[in-house]
Amino acid sequence: MKYLKIVLIIAIILPKMVLAQSIRVLNFQADNGFEHDSKDEALAMIENLGRQNKWYVVSTADTAMLRPKTLEAFDVVVFNNNCGTDGRIFSEQQQRALQHYIRNGGGFVGIHCAGAIWQEGDGFQQWYEGLIGTRLVDHPKVQKARLVVEDQSHISTQHLEEEWYVTDEYHRFSHNPRKNVNVLISLDETSYEGERKMGGDHPFTWYQHYDGGRSFFTSLGHTEEIYANAHFQKLVEGGIRWAANGVLVKMPAIDGLLLDLNADYDVEIEEGNKVHTWRNQVDNAIKDFVKRDEGREVAGSGRPRLKLNIPKLNGHNAIVFHRQELLNDHEDAFDHLINGSGHTWFSVMSVYQQVPDLPGVNSFFGNLRNSNVEKKGHYEGFWGGFTDDNRPWLGVRNALGPGRWNTHNPLVDAPEPLEEGKYYLVMGRMEPGTGEVTMELFVNNDTPVAKGNIMVNPQSNASKMSIGQERDAINHPGKESFDGEIARFLIFERPLSDDEMQQVIRYLKTSYNLE
Repeated sequence: MKYLKIVLIIAIILPKMVLAQSIRVLNFQADNGFEHDSKDEALAMIENLGRQNKWYVVSTADTAMLRPKTLEAFDVVVFNNNCGTDGRIFSEQQQRALQHYIRNGGGFVGIHCAGAIWQEGDGFQQWYEGLIGTRLVDHPKVQKARLVVEDQSHISTQHLEEEWYVTDEYHRFSHNPRKNVNVLISLDETSYEGERKMGGDHPFTWYQHYDGGRSFFTSLGHTEEIYANAHFQKLVEGGIRWAANGVLVKMPAIDGLLLDLNADYDVEIEEGNKVHTWRNQVDNAIKDFVKRDEGREVAGSGRPRLKLNIPKLNGHNAIVFHRQELLNDHEDAFDHLINGSGHTWFSVMSVYQQVPDLPGVNSFFGNLRNSNVEKKGHYEGFWGGFTDDNRPWLGVRNALGPGRWNTHNPLVDAPEPLEEGKYYLVMGRMEPGTGEVTMELFVNNDTPVAKGNIMVNPQSNASKMSIGQERDAINHPGKESFDGEIARFLIFERPLSDDEMQQVIRYLKTSYNLE
């Protein structure tokens, strides 16, 4: 009952805060059959990882936890060294609940004997072995062997060298899962004694997208000692992180990150999936981007919506804009980006068919200000948008002269439109300095698709930053705004070097499955 109360509390919180930064883990150990001496160590390891990372961890061996409403409260379910060698663990209703959870974008991590759940019945059994990737069959004696780290780029294996010697139990499987999974670590069969081998190719840790969800499995985890192994702990930690939100690699540590809006984290919703707040993941004075509804004829129409678990984006989320905006209340946070420091921004996004209000102006971000009454039309700020046929563009306005597109307000636009519904990485970069500087527009790689120049005005004083629209516009909300989705939006308060650009591009394209 104690565990169930915790879950119910989380479930009550869930509609208010969707996918908050703290991962929610169900540490599950219900079994039926062989019990490892290391079960307690396995349970404690996940709880310790939870404390270290400030995750919400609920530990239980109660199969009643496998019901749809309860599972919805968790980002990942860990089958933690629990066996099912002698009989069924789950009722048919509980089996369906787990399938429903995975098919609706849930994360799964299996450790060691989770691969030896054998007695669940034909239909679910076949599905479950697909979730694991294979089935544990038998093993030689516990001994030291050589593991080969095939993929060091994954978040779970970045800490490992190319080879890793570990004392554990090395299972043979019912079949080689390689063709269906992404192998991270394999076992060198020449490094251990015994006949129970896989013919030379012996995957041992892997991940996969499966039936709408994400699954990570490692066959390591037999001995009590391995749960105290720092490398193993980080392996499982990375597996949980990936299964929870599909993050394959870590964001590179590059100085100058000012804004990180990530649709997987800290999105507050109301009335179903309507976005109230999108929070900056960088710890600075730029906090919340909040719904803007003033001036709208239909109350509540200013809120974009949260779209969950998008298969094309490796299961990541996105914010869907239909002529809506989210506004940051910090008036001067972005001023320096156009009056000397320069900047770089990245947007993981897709476009829909645009609904033109002002021809060619369908903006997905901006902080433009109309300077004053005497200088009407002398705008200052920077922005990005799309033409009516979905060619991306960027611009900076220096308030030195009026006009929409001229030397004071240049347009840097791509020659080709983006395909509707396809996800892209659109980027912009502006050089530092107070003279004439270069602006560049990029799509999916570090080769500019367009360039332009702007005379920097050190006295530029832009307005509040808006996402989904070109400025803080109470007088015409929803106008000059774009239709499409944004999954990630980053701003650095300096122009990144070509090498730094490449690092961020690799990270975003890998994480979000971009071409």
